[in-house]
Amino acid sequence: MSSFFMQTTLPTAILILFFYLILEPTHKAKVYDRKTTKEVANKDSTVSLSITTTGDLMCHSSQFQLAKQADGSYDFLPVYSLVREYLAASDFTIGNLETVLGGATKNFSGYPQFNSPNEYADALKKVGFDALITTNNHSYDYQDAGIKRTLDELKNRNIPAIGTFYSASDRDSVRIFEVKGVKIALLAYTAFSNNPVAAAKRFSINFIDSALLAKDIKKARNIGAELILVNFHWGIEYKRFPSDYQQNITKYAASLGADIIFGGHPHVLQPIEFLPSKDGIGLDSCFVIYSLGNFISAQNKRYTDAGVMLTLRLAKNLTTNKIHIQHTDYVPTWVFKGILAGKSQYLIFPAFAAEAKEYPLTMKELAPEEIKFLSETHLQKMKQAGEDTKEILTHYAKNLRNVAWKQAVKIDSIKTFPLKINVLADTVFKKKAIKYKK
Repeated sequence: MSSFFMQTTLPTAILILFFYLILEPTHKAKVYDRKTTKEVANKDSTVSLSITTTGDLMCHSSQFQLAKQADGSYDFLPVYSLVREYLAASDFTIGNLETVLGGATKNFSGYPQFNSPNEYADALKKVGFDALITTNNHSYDYQDAGIKRTLDELKNRNIPAIGTFYSASDRDSVRIFEVKGVKIALLAYTAFSNNPVAAAKRFSINFIDSALLAKDIKKARNIGAELILVNFHWGIEYKRFPSDYQQNITKYAASLGADIIFGGHPHVLQPIEFLPSKDGIGLDSCFVIYSLGNFISAQNKRYTDAGVMLTLRLAKNLTTNKIHIQHTDYVPTWVFKGILAGKSQYLIFPAFAAEAKEYPLTMKELAPEEIKFLSETHLQKMKQAGEDTKEILTHYAKNLRNVAWKQAVKIDSIKTFPLKINVLADTVFKKKAIKYKK
């Protein structure tokens, strides 16, 4: 009996087991499914967020004169045509409005007392700015009337104004933005005002004050801010490195729990730095850019005509609620002023366009159409702006990404291309002109 079982039943059982394992691997499939489900769950539990900042948004008299139309209106949109898509693509885009919207009754003017047409704000809204810093040394150029009218005009366009206020109670209301489910507090302070502000009106402009800063950051945390962004208008004009004052205030703000600090006023770029964060609630380190320079202005000397679109790419783990910086991206920019296609105008170029013209065999398709109107002198200035930006921003922090291009081109196919140039395919800037809806 035993011999018969060994000769007939056992081989059959082995054969059945063999086909079962080959044709019906249910155990392995279930394990794989669970793993896949877990991986998807982990992926879904992270939300990505991008925050973009630019430098000073100025309006000198030559800017609004060139923007004036035959019917008396103003059109500032063409200025941003080559960078508009990058600004609009970010989840949260912020700029420093260094002018007042005081109305035509005050006469439009540039330096030293800025007053710009309402259409200046229209353009900023249309190109993708989600909030504007309004506290700086020119906030009080037209005193209380200028403050209030600027706030009114921005409010009419649904653009939050940060750093100037209608009243004392308004000043004490911390601005919280919920972007893709992440609560972000945005605070702004200036070190000075060109026009003196009476003590009774000090509420209208946030000045840098250690006690006020501590109070605001604490309040922001108490009402649920997961990230605290602080803008400081400070420093020494045209200096490419931060002063001791800037560095001291920065360290103090970081110790209070500021997560991101970005500055303005020098009208030139200053470096990026990472500092320890002390409160243990937001980012594990405090990101700092001491000055974002000019984004658009009539200043056309070296360093003042260079700017940047700086983007922090963040990720929040929805399980742990921790937020960290995945990447720090920057796009160098350069401001053109002159005759373009037969018309005198200002135009912000992504600075990589100069190299796109310089290396037509590999980068011809990346050059915007407007590049053909530029002289060799213009192209050299634009290229210099890009090089200056990289040198300044990375002075302290080396791990930054220049993202003018997105997809790498095979270097093997570019035998004569300089190795120091990182050639990537363009997916940010369109070659065709952008059509605006008015």
